[in-house]
Parts: sequence; structure tokens; C-alpha cells
Amino acid sequence: MEIFSRKKEVIIDSICPKCKMEFLDSERMLRHIAKAHKPKKKFECDTCGFRN
Repeated sequence: MEIFSRKKEVIIDSICPKCKMEFLDSERMLRHIAKAHKPKKKFECDTCGFRN
């Protein structure tokens, strides 16, 4: 009896220029950049003027 194993070949399409993380497609890489590398917007309260 033979045992067969199927190994899937993963093709890396895009690499993040900031952290070198690898992605299967450019859409996932762009989503990663938007969430992980863009600065968060500062919050300012209209009522009291509080800022973070």
C-alpha cells in the first residue's frame, strides 16, 4: 500500500515593502498596509475638545 501526499505549491505574489510580510495577492497586501502601517486618525470631541 502506498501513501500519497499532496503538497500544494504556494505562489507568493506580493510582499509588503515595509515589513516584508508575504501575501498571495496584491489585494490582501493593500488591506494589510491600510490596517497595519497607516497612522490612526486622531480623535477630537466636538463637545469638549478632547484629543488623543
